[in-house]
Amino acid sequence: MNDSRSTENLPRMQINDISRYLGTAGSMIRSRLFTHTPFFLAHAVTFGCNSRCQSCTYWKLTPKMKYDLPTEEVFQLLDEAYAAGMRGYYMFGGEPLVRRDIGEIVDYAKHKGFVTVMNTNGSFLEKKSRELENLDFAFVSVDYFNDYDDIIRGRSGTFNEAMRGIGVMRSTTNAKIALVTTISRLNWTAIEPMAKLARGMGIGISFNSIEQSMDFGLTTNETTPNFDIGLSSERLQEFYRILLKLKREGYPLMETEKVLREYVEGKPWKCDFPKMFVYVTPDKKIYNCNYAYHYDLKEGSFSDYFSGQDFTNYVKEAESCNRCVRTCVRGYSYTYNMLPAQILGLAGQAKSLFNTEKPVKL
Repeated sequence: MNDSRSTENLPRMQINDISRYLGTAGSMIRSRLFTHTPFFLAHAVTFGCNSRCQSCTYWKLTPKMKYDLPTEEVFQLLDEAYAAGMRGYYMFGGEPLVRRDIGEIVDYAKHKGFVTVMNTNGSFLEKKSRELENLDFAFVSVDYFNDYDDIIRGRSGTFNEAMRGIGVMRSTTNAKIALVTTISRLNWTAIEPMAKLARGMGIGISFNSIEQSMDFGLTTNETTPNFDIGLSSERLQEFYRILLKLKREGYPLMETEKVLREYVEGKPWKCDFPKMFVYVTPDKKIYNCNYAYHYDLKEGSFSDYFSGQDFTNYVKEAESCNRCVRTCVRGYSYTYNMLPAQILGLAGQAKSLFNTEKPVKL
């Protein structure tokens, strides 16, 4: 019998891919049961960005690109994270694809044993798709269903670039792709149309609200635009109700029904985000969620940070924080705690995440 027959119906996944996914699952379980330290490195790989989004001020840091870690130091960071038990690598920015060595970084991370994830505005996906063959997941930020997206992002051509890039990525790589849409007063009417766009493309979509006009004592009107375009508390609750309705109607939202329902109900929750992700800046500093302190990894180590009082306090305070409006953070926490309804919800939406439908022709 031809041996290939036994695998002909299996997904195109190499053995080392399976071992990496199992390794990530194992590192999450170790964190949950024993270490209570992060298993995912969330790395802002660059200060640079080629957009000028109205809902973000990060692009104003582009002149600080000179402080981005050089290639070899990114590799060293990955070595240190792996030694500390992390098995997931989430790249963002700024815009990660502005780095000329981004393909090398993705390749190194995968071969090291990380599951590789990237959040991108999609503007360079078409050009750099061949460099991203070792990317496992791409979350592409698109905030409107037509060229008005260009207005929100402060640069012409962004919507069409993202759509073309997604099409190329789906035809040339095995990366799993989903849209990410951040809702503010600028695109309030886009919620259902964006869900329809994702459904038509045969991919998933994740929604987040722009952070409310919260002030942790560290921001001003000049440094964050959320004071002007953030959602009111009433509108935020309506946002969650709309998402729950769309979820129940079968749209491919990445959020589970449990997460959305409990936001609508105003149910308090335990945030375990600090035990799952550690956020590292382009110049190798660790910050907590509200930027109240930082730890310089150039002068210390992950193990020293995780055993220190700052991390201990951060974990404890986050558990009862409940200020975060991001659906993904609540979903991560529910998954970390292995809540049955969350796990079943994730299993049910795997089809959207793994892009089993034929890609859209653009």
